[in-house]
Amino acid sequence: MMLRRLFLQAAIVTALLAPLAAPSAAQADSDTAPYSPETVKSALADGRAVLLEFAAPW
Repeated sequence: MMLRRLFLQAAIVTALLAPLAAPSAAQADSDTAPYSPETVKSALADGRAVLLEFAAPW
């Protein structure tokens, strides 16, 4: 039982700290552009992935 608890604690700590270790590939290689419907359509037509990042002042 003690070993299981120790393993779970280590897994939780690893999961929480892993994103801080290095920037993700999406952040490191990001090619950003202002949103426009034409840009999205063009990227999708070329077979590229589209990720929309937005924020709201709630």
